[in-house]
Amino acid sequence: MKECDLCRVSRTYWLITISATVIVLLTIMVLWLSFNSSSELDDRYNSTGQMQLSSGKIIDVSHTIRFKDGRFYAMTKQNNAILETSGQVEYGFLGSYRLRVEKGDVTALTGETDKELVFNLMYGRHKGSTIRLVPFHSCLYGLETRQVYCPTKQARSL
Repeated sequence: MKECDLCRVSRTYWLITISATVIVLLTIMVLWLSFNSSSELDDRYNSTGQMQLSSGKIIDVSHTIRFKDGRFYAMTKQNNAILETSGQVEYGFLGSYRLRVEKGDVTALTGETDKELVFNLMYGRHKGSTIRLVPFHSCLYGLETRQVYCPTKQARSL
C-alpha cells in the first residue's frame, strides 16, 4: 500500500471513531436531561369527578396519592369500593414514572360493582403490579388504572 492510502484509511478510521463517540455522548446527554427522579414528585395529588358505569349508572370517584421519599401512598374511592395501595416510585424518562405496588387492599366491595371497575381496583392492589404514570397537562395519568392525579394546589374536578 502506498503511504497516501494508509493516510486515508487512518483518517477515515479516526473520523468514524470520533463520530461514534460524539453520537454516544449526545445520546447519554439526552437521556440524562430527560431523566426525572422520584423526589421531583414529592407532593400530594388528587382528583374528583364522576364515572359512568356500563349499566349507565353514574358514580362519584375520588383519587388521592401522596409521593414521599421515593414511595407512594394512594387511596381511590369509587362508589362503594375503596382501594388503598402503597409501594415504590421508580424513575422515569420523558416525564413518566412507574409505580410498583407492594401492598393493596380493597374494602366494601359489593355485588353491584361494575366489572370494569372491579378489574381496575383488583389490578391496582396486587403486589408487584406496575402502574405507569405519564404527563397529562399539569397532571399525571395512570395508564393501567385510567386515573388522573393533579397537584393538590391546582386540583380540579374531572
